[in-house]
Amino acid sequence: MVADMNIDVAQSDILEKIDGAVDALDPNLVDGNVLVTGFPGFVAKQLLRRLILLQPRARFYLLIQGHLRGVAERSLAELEEMLPEFEGRWELVEGDITAVNLGMAEAKHRALLDTVTSVWHLAAIYDLAVPERVAYQVNVGGTMKILDFCERASGLKRLNYVSTCYVSGEREGTVYEDELDAGQRHQNHYETTKFWAEVEVRRRAEQIPTVILRPGIIVGDSRTGETDKYDGPYFLIKLLHRMPEWLPMPNVGRGEALVNLIPIDFATDAMAYLGLKAGLTGQTFHIADAHPMQARDVIAAILAAMGRAPAVATVPHELVDAALSRRNVEKLAGVPRETLAYFNHGARYDSRQAQAALGQTGIYCPHLASYIQTLVDYFLRHPEKSFLDRRGA
Repeated sequence: MVADMNIDVAQSDILEKIDGAVDALDPNLVDGNVLVTGFPGFVAKQLLRRLILLQPRARFYLLIQGHLRGVAERSLAELEEMLPEFEGRWELVEGDITAVNLGMAEAKHRALLDTVTSVWHLAAIYDLAVPERVAYQVNVGGTMKILDFCERASGLKRLNYVSTCYVSGEREGTVYEDELDAGQRHQNHYETTKFWAEVEVRRRAEQIPTVILRPGIIVGDSRTGETDKYDGPYFLIKLLHRMPEWLPMPNVGRGEALVNLIPIDFATDAMAYLGLKAGLTGQTFHIADAHPMQARDVIAAILAAMGRAPAVATVPHELVDAALSRRNVEKLAGVPRETLAYFNHGARYDSRQAQAALGQTGIYCPHLASYIQTLVDYFLRHPEKSFLDRRGA
């Protein structure tokens, strides 16, 4: 069924990867009507590419803010050109996840309650420096509104909720997929509000068939480097791009901290498959690198990819944090203070449940060393791209 579609070769990977595991997909999900939030954000857009292939008869309702209609329509036109079978199978629905009835017209809201069989909730504010009130309104309040919709949707088979590994906050050591509240503190309002949003999702999981997906820090495509935004390690790449070559780069903080980076192709391949696989209701999955690199090795790999000399010495994390707390220094360096914490993070994310669920497929996280050059090369070709996507996925 799935393999017969006429598709662009670059997008056929997921079909090849799950060739021996198609029977594990739930037909009630594959053939249903799908509501997606977070489009046309980068993750939602890449996820939709995969869902189109895996759900050749599904119809997609894409909840967008009105001011994003033009961007969304251009993205959909590109998808239709790439995948002609997608034509006529989508509808843009203007709304707002923080509003009553998701900001939809009453008639449209009632119609979707009667027709939607699965929901993908990706919309969130991903800015690490976001003010608390805004983060709570969107990440917690918006999620609660989505849960309200799901409870009322008469034919709902599944909510796929996209959380983050970093609901773990400042925890150290191994973090397991079924864990959430260990009394941890959080490093920023993004982490705090995603934590409380997941608390709400779990609290209502008895009424709503739910799968929780927790990705790590998402970077560009491991094969092409493609990304719509720069975040996380790209700030270091940007800093090095601006620094004179003679100026040495130090390591920062404890170099043995594990940096949880995953490429967008692995992230969305895994999400799409797990989101459609039968028998996963009630489970949580870390979409993470099972063999993450240490911070010092990530820095070394980026330096090598940029043709720079190896790092010299180590600067204490506290010293750099104090410097970046001064806005003029932060602006000059071009590195948000909040980003630094993820290169000095003491958690390791156990992903054995995700690996087991993906076990019959060819979906796995490639080692960062195998594609870091691709990410750097893409950045050097497109240094003008935005460094923050304040709302979307």
